[in-house]
Amino acid sequence: MSTVTQRSARAMRPGGPAADSSSGAGLRWAALVAVLLLVSLLGAWVAGWFGSRVDPRVAEILDLQRQARETFAANGGPRTAVEATAAVAAMGQIRERIAALPEHLRPQAERSGESVFRTAMQARMEAYFSLPPEQRTAELDRQIDQEELMRKAFAAATAVTAAFRGPGGDAQAGGQQAGSGAAGQAGGAPGGPGGPGSRTEEERNRWRKSNILDRTSPEQRAEYTEYRRAMDARREKRGLPPGGPR
Repeated sequence: MSTVTQRSARAMRPGGPAADSSSGAGLRWAALVAVLLLVSLLGAWVAGWFGSRVDPRVAEILDLQRQARETFAANGGPRTAVEATAAVAAMGQIRERIAALPEHLRPQAERSGESVFRTAMQARMEAYFSLPPEQRTAELDRQIDQEELMRKAFAAATAVTAAFRGPGGDAQAGGQQAGSGAAGQAGGAPGGPGGPGSRTEEERNRWRKSNILDRTSPEQRAEYTEYRRAMDARREKRGLPPGGPR
């Protein structure tokens, strides 16, 4: 066998130089891919993709939302003018905190507020449908009375802020404190709709689409439609305009 043939045979053997070179290159590529994957995972963690990292400012807002839910959602919501006023002030404080967040942090706090509002809305509907037909009118009256308490509290908070605004519409010194943070920001539950009767038709349609149509089944939407029809009919019978989320 010639020298050239012998060298070729050694190169083709698994333990030959060519195999060693190929194996080393494969290991280097594997190491590079592993490093890139590790860097990507680290970047995702820093960005909060895994949900383990919440900005302290957002965490504070989430805690305020939790406290408001525990305080004002008990017993079906505010039952007196004093409780309604306190609820509006709490909503205003939360809205101000959300508005003060950097833009990229707001969605998380707003989504939490929307979830709170949807849960409260579902509870109202369940309280209505869980009763026998002869008791449902009384439940509607209870809910309407609560809506009116909140509407008056929103109106009072707005009036307080308006009284502290200058001719150009800018809040004068002390205006924000006098309004308890509720007026001007009293558009409703954090991330949710405004107070009864306070929104335009376009705002109502946008809220209905994002919180009702896009997030519920056909059966749930039918139930919501029936509930709203009954609520509007009862409000009309009591001489009140349509109210509540629509």
